[in-house]
Amino acid sequence: MVVMVRHADAVATSAWPGLDADRPLSTLGDRQSVHLVAALAHVGLSALHSSPTLRCRRTLQSLSVARRPPIVDDPLLAANASGRRTRCRVRPIGRGTLWCTHREVFEQLAGIAAEQGASRSLPDGKDRQGRCVDRAPRPGSRYIAPTPPH
Repeated sequence: MVVMVRHADAVATSAWPGLDADRPLSTLGDRQSVHLVAALAHVGLSALHSSPTLRCRRTLQSLSVARRPPIVDDPLLAANASGRRTRCRVRPIGRGTLWCTHREVFEQLAGIAAEQGASRSLPDGKDRQGRCVDRAPRPGSRYIAPTPPH
């Protein structure tokens, strides 16, 4: 099983004076991060891969503490990652892997998962931050809405 997570709600870009890579989660995003532990309790996770941005790493922090896998920074999950390179990276990652990324890459990964046989119920770019797709090898996938919702 592969799980894809869009980072939890972050502080608005307009309200953050620093570098975008250092933009933290909002209070809502912190709660969404904690909720991931319960939302993914049924999933065996052996690896947590994250965009190197603070908001993605913080999205996985509670999960890493509760479940023990370390968070591995993966530049191919960064918002500016090349679609071609990301596509090549998908195949080698095995079962029990979680990817935390940004809208742009999330959409690419969801498209790749659909091409590889996941159901077409995968969320599109209009869905909210903090969402997950829990993808079994076949027959499909399950969308987990962010909690608490926006």
